[in-house]
Amino acid sequence: MSVTLTDLPTIIRQLTPHISTDDTLPPIHGIYLEATGTHLFAAATDRYTFALTRREAPNTSGSAPWKAFIARTDLLALRALFPTRRRTADLTLTYNRPCTRTRDGGLSISDGNRSLTLSANVPLASGFPKWRPLFAAALAAEPQLTDEAHYSAAFLARWNHAPAERYEPLTLWTAGPDKPLLVAAGHDFLGLQMPIRPGDHVPGAPATQRHDRNALRTTWTDTLAVATSGRRLTAA
Repeated sequence: MSVTLTDLPTIIRQLTPHISTDDTLPPIHGIYLEATGTHLFAAATDRYTFALTRREAPNTSGSAPWKAFIARTDLLALRALFPTRRRTADLTLTYNRPCTRTRDGGLSISDGNRSLTLSANVPLASGFPKWRPLFAAALAAEPQLTDEAHYSAAFLARWNHAPAERYEPLTLWTAGPDKPLLVAAGHDFLGLQMPIRPGDHVPGAPATQRHDRNALRTTWTDTLAVATSGRRLTAA
């Protein structure tokens, strides 16, 4: 039950900003993996943003699909053994089903010379949010934004890591101010960012301030008015 990737460090870089830092929520405190026989999908979320990426990874052995979860703490060991700055290299992920010896299953990552064996955390993988319906709905929705929408600038910065290639542009759309913002980078990365709604509180930020278009127009009208040439007489 193995798949081979050439850019696992890139996948980790794309997803790490979206991993929940709340260790009381183990099913989202890491990176979710799912192998289907044709692709490997990887995802991470903290419920404010949700990142999903895929790579072609044919399973030539014809093994059944599998799911695994790399806990945030295990990512430290993975990065240490296979640093992101190393040249591109094939890394093989081998999944071992749960058994009496390893009740949570096993996941081995190897480049042919070195290997790292981690728990597959199968129960956590089973508890990861159902991502297909969320992304299917967002992808099918037509762009429609007639009212202002509000998004956290800190969360928007997370998408800086989304492109797999340098200078690759992001494609954005949303079906409305109360719908998630869909982010796409190329054909193999999708993301969702929830808007800030009235009463929402962004972690680590002061009370949310929302500015509607009419208020912004009022405060900026005088500043942006085109200055007229020549001198004007004013009343004494």
